[in-house]
Amino acid sequence: MRNTLITLLVALCSHTYSQEFNITGTWLGTSTFLKDHTQLRYELTQKGKEITGYVFAKNLSKNDSIKSLIEGSIVNGKITITGKEIIYRTGISCMAKNTLEYSLNNGKETLTGKWKGDMKLNTCPPFVSGTVTLFKEEEVASTPIVMQAEDIPTKVIAEDDGVGKVLVNELGKRKYFALIIGINQYEDEGIDDLDNPINDAEQLAGVLTYHYSFDQENVTVLENPKREDIIYELDKLAGVVTEKDNLLIFYAGHGIWNEQLNQGYWLPSDASLKSKSYWLSNSTLRDYVGGIKSKHTLLISDACFSGGILKERAVFDNSRAILEVYKLPSRKAMTSGTLKTVPDESVFIKYLLKNLVSNQAPLISADQLFRQFKVAVINNSPNGQVPQYGPISQAGDEGGDFIFLKRQ
Repeated sequence: MRNTLITLLVALCSHTYSQEFNITGTWLGTSTFLKDHTQLRYELTQKGKEITGYVFAKNLSKNDSIKSLIEGSIVNGKITITGKEIIYRTGISCMAKNTLEYSLNNGKETLTGKWKGDMKLNTCPPFVSGTVTLFKEEEVASTPIVMQAEDIPTKVIAEDDGVGKVLVNELGKRKYFALIIGINQYEDEGIDDLDNPINDAEQLAGVLTYHYSFDQENVTVLENPKREDIIYELDKLAGVVTEKDNLLIFYAGHGIWNEQLNQGYWLPSDASLKSKSYWLSNSTLRDYVGGIKSKHTLLISDACFSGGILKERAVFDNSRAILEVYKLPSRKAMTSGTLKTVPDESVFIKYLLKNLVSNQAPLISADQLFRQFKVAVINNSPNGQVPQYGPISQAGDEGGDFIFLKRQ
């Protein structure tokens, strides 16, 4: 679970199956290198222990792309795939050696592992490496980041929608910042490790930079950060984000609720059950959200008991309404549940990403986005979690809302 009651944390386990499997088919996903994310499409054919096929890769923040012929094998359950021949290439893309593991979790087939260069001159440079996460094509709904922009035509502002055109033009001049946090591993042995938050964080970063107006240099992804790492990045944002800019903060990891103090907390990787000194409280987050002088800040928390930071919610739509709420500063939060536990394999992030990618509108407010997937989360969560959306109390919200601008 993303958390339990005060001192007891329970994580759902991911089971890796060692029996025979066949990976023939199309696999979609992403790879990472430092803070860059690359969109992947693998078309694989397995015959016995041998693998052949093609890989298509496109960098999410640049114009680098490649299609290459690949070959590989399966030995003792380990999958090795290496680029053999480049079919076409733009930019500085390169072939790599992939070492992957197959797993089947709740009917979802996954390939995860690492890519790296080696001493061969036709692959990426030696010692360069990153992560790889792939899902069987029928599971694309849970990993929408890999959907091509051309697969989902973006609607354009109607010719007579002068307000919409003005707002699109104005938002195009503003910066969108994002701080995205995923925590899988905890130093305290009493706190269960998680399987999915880092992958969820990386996928959200890819969606925002590929489909929306978040430039790569303004997006920071923290993997297994300590409390001081999170505070450092929040302090840095406070120094660069202006009153014209927009800020999105995302957290996936353990959350906890202290009944005595009536306070919710995020648990950084160095959190200890023996002391709250390394916990990150809702009140501290509220102070930062209120103190960072953005035009709009949206906090998205996929953790247990995350609903404790909220007050209430509002509803609106259409271009003129969006313009009106854009004029007013906002400090909003979108959470995966109320004051209860939520699963490690997040239904919330699945439908959040799916709706961000499938959105065709040039402009969509956080409230509109939330209303599109709230019911799907309720209907498909194993414990009836109810996601929440609304203003963060005492943080400077004046009734506006965060507006996502689709890349044109």
